[in-house]
Order: sequence, then C-alpha cells, then structure tokens
Amino acid sequence: MAIITRYPFLTQARVEASSFLAVFRQGRLVRSGRGIAAWFATGGPTSLVEIPADDRDHVLTISATTADFQTVSALGLATWRAVDPVLLAGRIDFTVEPKTGQHRGEPVAQVESLIDGLVASAVERFVAARTVARLLDEGIGALLAAVEREFATTGRLAAIGIEIAGIRLTDLSPAPELVRALRQPTIEKLQQGADEATFARRAAAVEKEAAIAENETRAKIRLEDERGRLIAKERDNELARAHIAQETARIEAEGEAHVREIQSLAAAAALATSSEAEARALERTDAVRLATEQTRAEIAKGLPPVVTLAHALETGLAAAKIGTLNLGPDAVGLIGQTFAKAVAGKP
Repeated sequence: MAIITRYPFLTQARVEASSFLAVFRQGRLVRSGRGIAAWFATGGPTSLVEIPADDRDHVLTISATTADFQTVSALGLATWRAVDPVLLAGRIDFTVEPKTGQHRGEPVAQVESLIDGLVASAVERFVAARTVARLLDEGIGALLAAVEREFATTGRLAAIGIEIAGIRLTDLSPAPELVRALRQPTIEKLQQGADEATFARRAAAVEKEAAIAENETRAKIRLEDERGRLIAKERDNELARAHIAQETARIEAEGEAHVREIQSLAAAAALATSSEAEARALERTDAVRLATEQTRAEIAKGLPPVVTLAHALETGLAAAKIGTLNLGPDAVGLIGQTFAKAVAGKP
C-alpha cells in the first residue's frame, strides 16, 4: 500500500522498496521506479499505480476428476513476480486512490485467479486421462511435471508481464471415502502382518516357555538322579562301614579269644609248672623229713625211754599243741622208774 502525505497544494506518494510505483498524468507515464516518492498536485489529473515488485507466493488448491470418476485434490504453492510492471499495469488495474493509497480493486487476486486457472487446466487434463490407481501410482512428481510443461508452453502470463518463479505440489489425495477404501487393504494387510507377528511372538513365547519347562524338568531329573546316586553311595558307605565294623568286631573278638586262650594256656602251663614244682618240693621236704625222722628214730633207739619221752614233751610244748596231758599207767610207771634210778645213781 502506498503511503500518501497530503499538503495544502501538493501530495506525496511513497512506496516501499518491494513495490513499484508508476505516476501517470493525463494518460502519460511521467515517473516510475521501485521504492520511489512522487509529488503531484492535489486534485490534479494524476493517476498512481502500485505493483508488487517482490516474489509472491500463492497457495494452490485444485480438484479434478479421474477417468474412473474419482475426485482427487492437489495442494501446492506457486511463486510469481511482475517482470514488466508497466505492462502488467496496462493489463490489470493496479491503480491506487490518491487519498488513501489503497488499490481500487483486487489486482493481486486477479493475477492469482489467472494462475489458478492455468494450473487447474493442466491438472484436469492430466488427471482426466488416468485412473485413480494409475494416478496414485505415478505420484505427485508426474503431475508437477505436467503443470510445469503447461506454464513453459503457454504465453498468457508472459503477455501480461508475469513470470512464474516456481511451482511446488505437495499433496495429491483422493476423496476421504476413497482414501478409506484404498487404505483398507493396506490396513488389513498390515493388521494381518501384525497379527501374524503377534502369533509368531506368542508361538515363540510358548516354545520358549516349553523349552524352559523342559530344561527345568531335565534339571530336576538330573538332580533326582544325582540324589539317587548320592543316596545309593551313602547306603553303600553305610554298608561298608557296617561291614568294616563287623569285621573289626570279629577280629577284635577273635583276638580277645586268642589272647584269652593264650592266657589260659599260659596260666595252665604256669599252674602245672607251679604244681609240679610244689610237688617236687614237697617230695624233697618229705624225703628230708623222713630221713630226719629216720635218723631221729635210729638215735632214739639208743636213748633211754625217758629221754625220748622228754623230747616228745619238749617238742609238743614248744609247738603249743599240748593243752592237757594225760599220762597212762605205763608212762607214769616208766617215769617213776627212771626218776628212782636217777636218784639212786644208777643208769
């Protein structure tokens, strides 16, 4: 929008550097340029034209029908610029009000409408020759190439001083109902794949659990086998210890019996030896006593009877074996005779 500054007799019109200002007086171009300021008489026969000098982006929304009567939509962006502002001002009204600086109409919308028409024409021709399946299969690139060829071959924009700097198409989609229908097989396929993956994962989990259970069972079996072997080994050890203890007891009993037998034999031998020795000693003693007694008897034969009697009394009294002595008449007579003889002095 032009900036208008009004004075009592003069008016100044100024535009930014991104705009092109052209001043016409009585139908003749008197001054033009980008970002300039122009003075003109207030209320005089002066016309002002402001044209965008920068690149303008225009959003494209185009719908078309395919060969199988399906509606598709395309979204994009077209960038345009005014390469000949004066020519463009002669074809499209970019006049601004001298008092307000605003365009009297909507010239930019007219330019964008022209671009929309050209893009729509190219899109419709391209889409109408294809089914929706083929169109979606070729993709947005083929459609963009067709639109670019359309602008390259047409001279309608160049004839009014406009140049297309670039066109971008970002989306090509059918109607929502068709989108859902087209997506359904893919969704079902993906769902089927997801289900198969789920089933496979569950099957793998079941197999893994079965493998774990089998490993646990094998481990338990190994433990039970090991426990059985340990129990059997312990039982064998107990039997071996019992056998060893039994053998030890038997050997000890046999040893003790042998020792007792040896001791018995030794005692018997000792007893026999002692008895034999005692017997021999008694025999010797008896022999000595007998010899002594015989000697004494021989001696006693030559002694008087009274001596023999006295010796017997002496021996009996010495042995303390005589408590009461009873003498018979013969002994008393013998003693008296012996005593009388002794007194008389006879033998």
